[in-house]
Amino acid sequence: MSLIILLTNCSKEEKQKSYLAKVNDSYLTREELASLVDTSNLNASEKNSLIRDWIYNEVLYQKAMDEGITEDENFDKILQNSYRNLAIALLIQKVYNETEVEFKTSDLLAYYKKNKNYFIRPDDTYLINQARFKDELTAIKFREIALESDWEKAKQFFENKNSVEFIESGNLKALYEIYPLEVADAVRYLLADEISIVIRDNQMSYNVVQLVKKIPAYELFPFEVIQREVEKRYIAEQKSKHFENFLKELYSKSEIIIKERY
Repeated sequence: MSLIILLTNCSKEEKQKSYLAKVNDSYLTREELASLVDTSNLNASEKNSLIRDWIYNEVLYQKAMDEGITEDENFDKILQNSYRNLAIALLIQKVYNETEVEFKTSDLLAYYKKNKNYFIRPDDTYLINQARFKDELTAIKFREIALESDWEKAKQFFENKNSVEFIESGNLKALYEIYPLEVADAVRYLLADEISIVIRDNQMSYNVVQLVKKIPAYELFPFEVIQREVEKRYIAEQKSKHFENFLKELYSKSEIIIKERY
């Protein structure tokens, strides 16, 4: 028993030394924040927003405990129902995750031709490559290599550097989906295959963006541009069909009786 108390006290002391936020005796550490959401691509403002949300929830939770909410019989009923729903959700997730979908490019192309309306958007869409850096010098060097060779070679050379926040290729986005706003404004005026100058944003990061192609509103995306999205949709539909068959099989193997109502 004394060992358990010692370990508990050590754990609490460790939290007290390295916490991001605290509400009375409850602490939020970096590890706990990372377990709630992937923080690797979040900026400081987004992380602060997550911390504020945790504080609000913790304040409310502690108040609920003080009010004896968890002792109410309705709480237990809701908890049992949530328990069932969580078990169902995890089973569905398990079935989807374990379903392997095999396909060829010809399967994707046939799906693309059959479902063209999925691959038309009501806004101008931009196929872009985007990189973001912590310092200007690295951003300048990246841009120089991208101009001298190509984006992918520059990406391979820089993607493991400490000063890189992210380097992405082949993103399809409307202007309102491009972040930060300074980059979106630059994309608006780029020509096909043109690489921007280094752009400093209001978070003091340095961005380089390349416009690969602009697809006008209501124009069908070329297959080679949209292939990754076609693949994702195709796989999702195949997994959905597999789950429907899985559910039908369960239904057929179960003893199910539906009595006349009332």
